[in-house]
Amino acid sequence: MRKLLALVGAQTVALTVILAVSGLLEGDLSFVHTLLVPPLVSFGLIVAQPELPGSRPLRVLGAYALTGFLGIGLSLLPLSGIVLGAIAGATALFFMYLLGVLHAPAFAVPFSAILAGYVLSDAPKAYGILMIYTVLVIVMAAVTNRVLGYRSYPDKWW
Repeated sequence: MRKLLALVGAQTVALTVILAVSGLLEGDLSFVHTLLVPPLVSFGLIVAQPELPGSRPLRVLGAYALTGFLGIGLSLLPLSGIVLGAIAGATALFFMYLLGVLHAPAFAVPFSAILAGYVLSDAPKAYGILMIYTVLVIVMAAVTNRVLGYRSYPDKWW
């Protein structure tokens, strides 16, 4: 019961920090919260299963860097959402496998980006915010695992 309470407490604090940072980053950018969903799923995965190869910090960063670039870049194209979704999904999976950075929650980033429908001037901000979320989630997952005292994350960086 003590571990369960520690888990709930640590996750509540971590999620509060992540959501507070999201609120600070929002400003006049309405799309910020759309990009937060995949990293929040990553947080849950990394805390629950930190030993998975896809939970290693550099692989998570690589997956988000790749899928963020693909998704935000593709969202700028004047194509229908269905066409963009098919291209984004296939391209993201191909390159994640090819580069060895498969991280399932990152697969949702291109779809989040397409749903947000960026304009060119917002694309660099969106990418930067996604990477801030990713680093923040990795740090908060590491802190949560250390606070719980029963897991060491990261055990391996790549």
